[in-house]
Amino acid sequence: MLHFRGIILIFCLALPSLGLGQFRNNNNKVIGIDYFKGFILKHKRQIGHLITEHPIGFRITYDQKSYGTEAWQQRYNFPDIGFTFIYLDYRDERLGKSFGLIPHFSFYVNKNKQAKSQFKYKIGLGLGYNTNKYNKESNNKNNALSTDINFGILFQAEYQLELTERLFLNTHLAFTHFSNGAIKKPNSGINVVSGNLGLSYLINYKPTEHSYIGEEPVNTSGLGYTLTLSTGMHEYSKIGTGSRPFWVLSTLADKRLNHKSALGITLEWFASLSMKNDIKYDYRLEGTDLPDWHRIGMALSHELFINNTSLISQAGYYIYDEYDYYGKVYFRLGVRKYINDKIYSSLMVKSHGAKAEAAEFAIGWRVK
Repeated sequence: MLHFRGIILIFCLALPSLGLGQFRNNNNKVIGIDYFKGFILKHKRQIGHLITEHPIGFRITYDQKSYGTEAWQQRYNFPDIGFTFIYLDYRDERLGKSFGLIPHFSFYVNKNKQAKSQFKYKIGLGLGYNTNKYNKESNNKNNALSTDINFGILFQAEYQLELTERLFLNTHLAFTHFSNGAIKKPNSGINVVSGNLGLSYLINYKPTEHSYIGEEPVNTSGLGYTLTLSTGMHEYSKIGTGSRPFWVLSTLADKRLNHKSALGITLEWFASLSMKNDIKYDYRLEGTDLPDWHRIGMALSHELFINNTSLISQAGYYIYDEYDYYGKVYFRLGVRKYINDKIYSSLMVKSHGAKAEAAEFAIGWRVK
């Protein structure tokens, strides 16, 4: 648990780097509040017993509007950048309540920035605290969340109506996810789909024109290459065996498509001490030669660039995996922060369908 708290501390220190330097601007910030009611998505049969009521809660948002002071803002139609605070009551004492703080980007669909009606979508990644985690003796029915601190993911579609120059009515359809990324099991995770209704208010208001900056074409010739080392702690498959470290070494060749995107192929090697321990004590393998605990995979990778931050999505296949516990296909989703042109850090969640395997913390080098 001490190691997990250390990881969380590192992640918290990294949050200001996710494009949130915008808050140095004192003008045109937006504060909002909304109430929601929803349902827990039954993404696994094993959590069916926890779905007894409709969860309720409220959210407070704090945003900085952008007007094109940097070129990336106009590429994404001048998004809002901010934080969402979430209070979520599952209305089941086994699950308790969750409190979340999630940095986010809100992207506008409508190109007409003066329109009174706006459609937006929000993407956020942050942290949450859960009041009633799994306990073998006192709360063993909670197979969804087994740690106090969890990762939080937010996806949202929003309709916004201008009531006055500074007051707005907001309706949302939101998806909120909390889990610990298999750092400790059980970790089925919680997915809540909700309908939200609220108001937002523009503070420190100053009429500001949107700026359009001429950009040089991005260099799309040739291939780029990266080398990434990822690590973390997880329980691979069995509850109560303890968290152990893992390592992933990845090489990537990618092709820059435009200012926003790059597409590539990854070759990577996996080593997990938790998987090694599970193999050693797997009763199904008694009397047989134990399978190798190393794996090799290949993945198709897409990187979406937003300022010096990017969103990574990957779909992979194990070309070598003797244990084959989760199956051959895996997925990743995460955030990368470029410290400079060559060095980057990232936080990724790796899963096999609805089963999370690990939260990966990485440092990497862009060779070209």
